[in-house]
Amino acid sequence: MTLDSIALWLGYGVMLVGGFTLVAGLLFFVGLTMAIIANKSLGALVRVYDMKTLRATMRQLEAEGKVSKKTEVKS
Repeated sequence: MTLDSIALWLGYGVMLVGGFTLVAGLLFFVGLTMAIIANKSLGALVRVYDMKTLRATMRQLEAEGKVSKKTEVKS
């Protein structure tokens, strides 16, 4: 094995490791970004669902006479 072939194999190895590292880093950041976006969207959906549930519960309690309309939050 000559010095040139050793250098060639080392160069290929470094490029291979660098390529894998670059692809893994990009996949990590894309996955992290998608997780953040999904988390925010899910949070917004949960807040909307909670408000609908709260309003329905308040209407039911008003109909049963357990809560007066004065204590209701106006929106």
